[in-house]
Amino acid sequence: MADFTFDGRWLRKSSGQKVGEIDRSNIRAWNGARFGEIDRKNIREAHGKKVAEFDGKVVKDDLGKKLATIQDVQKAVEGEGGIEMVALWYFFVRK
Repeated sequence: MADFTFDGRWLRKSSGQKVGEIDRSNIRAWNGARFGEIDRKNIREAHGKKVAEFDGKVVKDDLGKKLATIQDVQKAVEGEGGIEMVALWYFFVRK
């Protein structure tokens, strides 16, 4: 079983505690602090620097190196796969 769940908006720990959320294209922590944004297929940090890219199957860092596949992300986060889940995984689960 995954340690986190994603319901389309909130990323929660298995205990139910909120960790992060998707607010339109912004990625926010549980307290509302802005961590980054989704820009088409790119994931950017709060200052606008590209940190990752998701092509639908593979997550790559800003230099193009493979970080994970969607299956790897879904092992850690249970929920509907997509760039929103990958972005939350990148900021709150991976690090």
